[in-house]
Amino acid sequence: MATQPRFGLAIFDWDGTLFRSIDLIESSIVAAGEATGYPIKADVARSTIGLGLKASLDILFPNDKVDDAFLKRFHLAYRRHYDRGEKEISLYDGAYDLIRDLYRAGVVVAVATAKSRSGIDRSLLETGLKEFVSHSRTPEECEAKPHPQMVNEILQDSGMARTDAVMVGDTVHDLKMGINAQVAIVGLSHGAFTEGELLELNPLAVCGDIQSLRKVLF
Repeated sequence: MATQPRFGLAIFDWDGTLFRSIDLIESSIVAAGEATGYPIKADVARSTIGLGLKASLDILFPNDKVDDAFLKRFHLAYRRHYDRGEKEISLYDGAYDLIRDLYRAGVVVAVATAKSRSGIDRSLLETGLKEFVSHSRTPEECEAKPHPQMVNEILQDSGMARTDAVMVGDTVHDLKMGINAQVAIVGLSHGAFTEGELLELNPLAVCGDIQSLRKVLF
C-alpha cells in the first residue's frame, strides 16, 4: 500500500458502493409498490436508488400526487421487505480493508447516503466501520442527492479543501452531487448503474470492484 493516499478526504456513498444491497433495495421498492397497489417496474425502482424516497416521488409515481398517508404505508412495506433481507447481505469484498487502510493512512473518511440516519448508524456499527468514519450525512439532515449540501457540510466539518476531496459512488446521483460540490468523482460499476452511464459524467475513473478502487485512491 502506498504511503501517501491521493486524497485527504474520501466521501463514500453506502448502498451499492460499500454495501452489497442494490438488488435488495430494488426488490423492496417493487414489493412496496405491490403491497400498496401501485406496481413499479424493476428498472424504474433501480433508477431511483441513491435519491431517497421523497426525492424519488416523481419517478416512482409519475401520474399521481401521493399523500403522506400513502407514503407512510409505502415506506412501512418497504422496510418490512428490506429488513427481512438485510442480514443476508454484506460489504463488498475488500471494502472493510479499504476503509480501514484509508483511515490508518490519515485520510478523513465520510459517508453521504440516501439511507435514514438510524439506518446508516446501524449499518456502520454492524459492519465494524463506525470507528473509521468521521462524518456522515443523510437526507434527514440535508437536501437529497444530487444537491451538494451533504458534501458541502462534510467539507466544512472536516476542514478539508475541495481540491483534496473525492466523492465515490455507484449512481449518477452520487457523481452529480460530487460535481455540484466541485470535488473529484470516482464511480463504481458494481452497483446500481452501468460503467457507461457513469462514464458519461467524466469521472476520474470508473472501477469495477473495490480492488480497482484501491489503486485509484492510493
